[in-house]
Amino acid sequence: MGLIVGDKIKLDIRKQGINGEGIGYYNKTLVFVPGAITKEKIYAEVVFVTNNYAIANIIDFIRKSTKRVEPLCKYYKDCGGCQMQHIEYTEQLKIKQSILKQSLKKYTNIDLNKIKIDKTLGMNYPYKYRNRSQMPFKNTNFGLALGFYKPNTNNFVYVDECIIHHDKINLINKTALRILRKYKFKAYDKQNKEGVLLFLVTRYFEQTDSASITFVIKEYKDKLKEVANDLIKELSIIKSVSYTINDQKTSLVITDRIKMINGKSWINSNFKDFKIKVSPDAFHQLNTVQMGLMYDHIIDNIELNKNSVVFDLYSGIGITSLILAKQSHMVYGIDYSKASIKDAYENAKINKIDNVKFITGHVEKEMPKLIKLGIKPNLVIMDPPRKGLDRSIIESILRIKPKQIVYISCNPSTLAKNLKDLLKLYNIKSIKPVDMFPNTASVESITIMSLK
Repeated sequence: MGLIVGDKIKLDIRKQGINGEGIGYYNKTLVFVPGAITKEKIYAEVVFVTNNYAIANIIDFIRKSTKRVEPLCKYYKDCGGCQMQHIEYTEQLKIKQSILKQSLKKYTNIDLNKIKIDKTLGMNYPYKYRNRSQMPFKNTNFGLALGFYKPNTNNFVYVDECIIHHDKINLINKTALRILRKYKFKAYDKQNKEGVLLFLVTRYFEQTDSASITFVIKEYKDKLKEVANDLIKELSIIKSVSYTINDQKTSLVITDRIKMINGKSWINSNFKDFKIKVSPDAFHQLNTVQMGLMYDHIIDNIELNKNSVVFDLYSGIGITSLILAKQSHMVYGIDYSKASIKDAYENAKINKIDNVKFITGHVEKEMPKLIKLGIKPNLVIMDPPRKGLDRSIIESILRIKPKQIVYISCNPSTLAKNLKDLLKLYNIKSIKPVDMFPNTASVESITIMSLK
C-alpha cells in the first residue's frame, strides 16, 4: 500500500538531495525531507505524494546527526532561503562535492576514480557575503514590509535582516523601507490592483563603499523623487537610485529598461587590478570574495600566450574577458544583456584594454558568426545560466576544437549532461566545486578540459 498525506513514518536518511533536503526510502518509495541530514533517523509526516516520490516533514528525531547545528538566522525555519544552515559548514562543503559527484554518476559514464574532483573551496566566514539583494514588498498588518516568499508557497516572511546579505545592504534596505513608509507607499496588491511597489533591488560593493538601489514598480509616482533624495541624503554610500516598470506576468524581476531618479546610472568597484562600472541591471557575481578565488583557480590552470584567441561566452560586464586579455592576443565576449555589454565596453575603456570585442546577442546565434569569419579560439570559457549549454553551442565547440575549455557551472545536473557530449573530444583535467553561496544548496563548479 502506498503512502498518503498524513501518514506518520520512520525514515533513515540515506543522502542529501540537490536542494539540500534529506532523502530516505519508505517501502521503496523515495521520500524527500527538508531539514533532514544524512545518517539521521526521524519520525516524519507525509505532506505531499506523487506516483514517483513523497515529501515529508520532520516530527521528531530518533537519532540526530552530529553535524547538526543551530542556525544563526532567526527566520531560518520560516524563510527557506538557506537550505543548509542547520548543517555544520565543513559538512556542507562535503555535501556539495557529493552532489556534484552524484550528477556526474547519473548523467555520464565517467569513472570518478580517474578524474580529479577537488574538495569544495569554502569561505572563512560563510555569512554576509552577498553583494546584491532582491526582496519583494508586501502590505502587512504592521505596514509595508520587505521579505521573502517561502519556496513553492505564497507565504510571505517578513525579514528585517538577512544573515547572508552584507551588513550595508541590510542597513540600506531598512532605511529604504522606513522612508517608503514615511511617504505612505504601498506594495502592489494583485487582487485590488492598488499600490505600486513590487521589489527592492540593492547592490553594494565594499571595495568602494558604494551602493545602488532600484525600485521595481507597477507605475511611476513622483513621490519616488523625494524618497530618492532622502535616501542619498541619509546614506552617502548610495550613489544611484533608479526604477523600472514591471507589468508583465513573469518570474523575472527586471523586465524593462532602468530609468534614473537620482545619482549616477552605475556604481564603481575594484576587482584585482581593475576598476569597473556596474549598472543596476547588469550581471555581476554575487560573492566577490569567492569570485576572486574562482579566477585565481582558472588562471592557474589554463595556458595562454600573446597569440591566443579566447571566446568568453556569457561574458557579463567583461571581467573574465579583461583578465584573460592581459595574457592573450584577442578576446571575444558574447552576452545577450545590452546593459552588461555596455558596461563591458566601458570597463575595457577605463582599464585601457583594447584587445577585446564584445557582442550583444544570444551565444547560440553569435558564436557561429565568429566561426564563419574564420576566428578560431584556443580557449573557450563559459558561464551559462542554470539550463546549461544549448545543443548548438556544444556542436560549435566540437567543430572548432579549441585546445582548452573552462566551464563555470551553477547547476551540477546540466553540467553533467553537457560534459557527456564534450567528452567525445575532451578530457577532464579537473573539477573544482566553489562555494559561492554558503548555507544554501547552490553548487557552483569550475571544470577544466583539454582536447584529446
